[in-house]
Order: sequence, then structure tokens, then C-alpha cells
Amino acid sequence: MRLALVLAAASLLSAPALAHASSDALAARAGAALEPLAYEPARRRAHAQTDAELVEARDAAEVAPELDAEAHDLVETAAQGYLATRQSPRFRYGGADQGADTVRGVSAGGWLVLESFITPGVFDATGPLSKTGVVDEWTWGKNLERGKAVSVLQRHLNTFYSEQDFKDMKAANLNHVRIPIGYWAFDVQGNEPFIKLNQYDLLKQACIWAGNAGLKVLIDLHGAPGSQNGFDHSGRKRSRQHWTDNRSNIDRTLAIISTMAKEFSQDKYRSSVAAIELLNEPNGMNLDVLKQYYRDGYGRMRQYSSDIAVVLSPGFTDPSSGKAWRDNWSRFLTAADGGQSVIEDAHPYTIFSMGQIRMKAQDRQNVYCGKRGAYRDANRNSKWLVVGEWTPAFTDCAINLNGRGVGSRYDGTHPDAQGQKYGSCGPKRGPAEGWSAGYKKLLARMWSVQRDAYSVGSGWIQWSWKTQAGFAEEWSYQKGLQHGWIPRDADRGSVSDFHC
Repeated sequence: MRLALVLAAASLLSAPALAHASSDALAARAGAALEPLAYEPARRRAHAQTDAELVEARDAAEVAPELDAEAHDLVETAAQGYLATRQSPRFRYGGADQGADTVRGVSAGGWLVLESFITPGVFDATGPLSKTGVVDEWTWGKNLERGKAVSVLQRHLNTFYSEQDFKDMKAANLNHVRIPIGYWAFDVQGNEPFIKLNQYDLLKQACIWAGNAGLKVLIDLHGAPGSQNGFDHSGRKRSRQHWTDNRSNIDRTLAIISTMAKEFSQDKYRSSVAAIELLNEPNGMNLDVLKQYYRDGYGRMRQYSSDIAVVLSPGFTDPSSGKAWRDNWSRFLTAADGGQSVIEDAHPYTIFSMGQIRMKAQDRQNVYCGKRGAYRDANRNSKWLVVGEWTPAFTDCAINLNGRGVGSRYDGTHPDAQGQKYGSCGPKRGPAEGWSAGYKKLLARMWSVQRDAYSVGSGWIQWSWKTQAGFAEEWSYQKGLQHGWIPRDADRGSVSDFHC
């Protein structure tokens, strides 16, 4: 009986071999030719034992009267070996629920990829919107005189972040920084007007700074050729995504993943670069195309590194989305599906629709706290779940938040509002010094409950570390520390009596 149980455990726990074999197969397929808009549909791998099934088998073994301590140890060791296939040696992802470490981080938003709501002054330095039409980095390069475009952008790149920022992040008991970068830092072709300067060199420098400070880095490919979502922060504001319009866009993106995987697999980044995100917020595209890109991107990563975690964004679907997520993402690139050290990135914003803007504080808290169960289950049974972007802000009053020159839903100036006003933005558009104590308490409440909600998974990364002084300061972690709606200790500090 003892021998039979041990042999059964060994048979059940063959998933690590499957996972490694699948990684090699993916790597071999990564450069395969693909027809435009005709990616091979994702194939389901043969069923491998899930984490839940393994735990059930282990529990059954523990209560079997014939199973002595020696046999139990063999079963336990085998189970731990299988679960280790999800583990990234550069950071112990998984969160406290999995007996691992919890991500506590911020993004370096608006630095290597411009965002007009984070640094409106940088855009204003190019001239008034009515004259220049500059709303993103595409129009920045296309509409501005080359010398001015270069000088303003270069000054911003060289000065917005410094090594001290990374030291300050660490002092706040953060352990991660997510650094967005656009494809134009690597590859500008044809008539693309992007200004390619030292963005990639600064990314590499930032990784060294982060390592010196004791921070881990998640590198985020924030913009892809053609635009993967049509948003201004993809590099080019468009009516929809055009990334999947032709094969060359996707091939160029995969080449950039290879470039980053090769660079950051080097030993000098081992203390810093822990994860690379294959694409930020893809939206409005064929999911088979996106999934095939993720499989191929995963393969490119694994050609160079087995210990850098691979981050996937399902767009704006997350484990709390129900059937849409379960059907499309719950089993995708899990350990049973050939994935090793894979993170899913969720962005649970609640301010970009009229319905969300009108939520009362308790309703908004209920939305955040209501995600806990789904996030915990996904982190346990699917892939590591990290909330890679979120904010304590509960209005869209920040200048340019919805795009340069676009108004706010909150005060009725956004086209979606059709003139219906929910409240007055007033001082909310300015610096935190002008905000009431009650407004700051609400920010503290929203920060506190979201930390609770997202810590049940593998952790969280707030957008963003800082903004230009006087603008969008409810989005600034730095300003939250200064004004008290964010605690000095990101892990144990408290700023509110409200919790999930």
C-alpha cells in the first residue's frame, strides 16, 4: 500500500516535466511564420494535475492509515516540487496566502512613455494644443519642429526621475517598481515620427538604480507598433487598436521582447529585473491573435531566461469578470498549460465611465473588496495575480486624465457626460494643499481598502510614483506619503479605519 501511494504521487506530479517540455516547445515555435490576422488558435495542452487536485491528493495521503511518515515525506516533497514550477527565483511571487512574498510597488509612469496628465507642463512647453495638436508621442514627433521636439523631450527624460526616487521608494517599504517603455525606444521604421533618444539606456540605468536600492523591477512594454489599444499612452491616440492589422506589427513586438529578454537575463540585472510584461492593456482585438502572441512572447522569454517572470495582461478582463475571464484566461499559460513563472496583470480602475464616477464611497469600497475572493482563487489556482495598476483617486478631475484637452465626467465637461454634472472639480484639479481634510480622508479610505483587496493575491503596484507638482496629485504615491493618505510603511502602516 505504501509503495502504491508513493508511485501514485510520482505519477500525479509529472507536471513539472510537462511544463519544462512545453516551454522548450514554445521557444522552438516562437519565430514560426504566421499569416496576417490568422494566428493559429491556442491549443489546449493535455490535462495535467492542477494545484487543487494535488492538494486534495496530498490531503488524502495524510489521512490514510497505512501511510507512514517516510511515505508521507515523499508525497510532500513531490507536491512542493510541482508547485515550485510556478516560482520565479528572482522574487518569491505568490503572496502571503501561498507562503511567499507580496508585491508592494509603484509605477514610474509618465517618464519613458509620456502622459499628458502626469506631466502637463512638458506638453505645454511645446506650445498650446490649439496650435500644435500634440496629444501623444506620435503627434509630438510629427507636428513639432525637430529641434524643439528633441530638446524638450530630452530634458524631461534626463530629469524627471533620478536615483533618489528609487531610494525613496525603498524607504517607503516598497519592493517593486514597474517601468513602462514604448516600442519606439527600440525600433522606429518608415515614416513613424517617434523621437528615439536614450529611453532604452535610461531603462537599463533605472534597473541598476533599483537593484542598488533593493527594489525589483517589472518592465512593462506599454506601447506596441500600430497601438494595441488606441490610447494616447500607447504612443499614438487612435479610434481603435491597429496592432493586429498586419503581421509586421506583431513580429516587431516579438523582436523587442527578445531584445529585452537577452539584455535583462544578464547577471548584472539579477538583483533587480524580476519580470517583463509582454504588452500593456491590449483592447479590442481577436483573443486568439493575442493569446498566440503571448505564447510566442513567452517562448522568446524562455529562450534567454528561466527565472524572469512573464507578465500577461488580459486587457480589462480580470478574475472578478466571471465567465469572460474563466472561459478565456483561467487556464491559459498556467503550469498545466506549459507556463512557468507567469503573472497575470489586473487594472481595476473605477473612474472611466459615467456609472463608475457616480458611485458613492461605500459602493466603490464594495466593488474593490468584492474582488477579494476571485483574486485569491485566481492566485491559488491559475497564475500569480498582481494588480499592476490602480489608484486611490475616485474622480477623473485631474487635468488631461482622459486625454490632452479632454474634460472630466465628474464635472460634465467630458463628451460622455453630455453636459450632466455630478460634482465640481474645482480644487481637485490643483495641488493637494488646497484639498479639504475630508477629501484626503476619502483618498486614505480608498487606498486602504484597495491594499486589503489586492494583497490577497500576489500583490499590487500603484499608478504612479509621482506626477508634476500641482497636477494629478491624488495619483501620486509621493504626494500621498507627504499628505498622509498613504502610510509611510506600505506593508504595515495604517491611514484609515476602513478595511475590507
